[in-house]
Amino acid sequence: MKGSLLLFFMLLIFWLLLSGFDYQEIMVGTAVSAVVAIIVGYGFLRGPKTKYLRGFLWFLVYVPYFIYLEAVAHLSVLKSIITGKISPVILEVDHFHTHDWGLTVLSNSITMTPGTLTLEANPDKLYVHCLNEPKDKKDIAGRMEPILRRVWR
Repeated sequence: MKGSLLLFFMLLIFWLLLSGFDYQEIMVGTAVSAVVAIIVGYGFLRGPKTKYLRGFLWFLVYVPYFIYLEAVAHLSVLKSIITGKISPVILEVDHFHTHDWGLTVLSNSITMTPGTLTLEANPDKLYVHCLNEPKDKKDIAGRMEPILRRVWR
């Protein structure tokens, strides 16, 4: 709780320094800071602080890596559109997440990547629709999962 409260005040101060001290900016900054502090507090701040910091740093590594994977997927879908070659398939993909947030971020990352859609997320398997059948179905979650496992150990 202390960590979330501290995070809230740090975010609010940062928001106000960047946007100003107008009444509307204070209201929006308070709301956004509260939502982010609650989400981060629930997802990261449980357990020892060193674990939180390590997980947060790995999450910061994951964001640019996900953007790279997203760009590669866009090019792949563009190639499929231009050539007209698609082979849609629904696959059962194994994952190794034990934390609900890790599974949620993995499922959403797969869904946000063009050409794939997570249909169902179970505690041990994901059901994913793919625009083109991959050579190895481990590539679907396997590219993102090693980093996400380090975020939520």
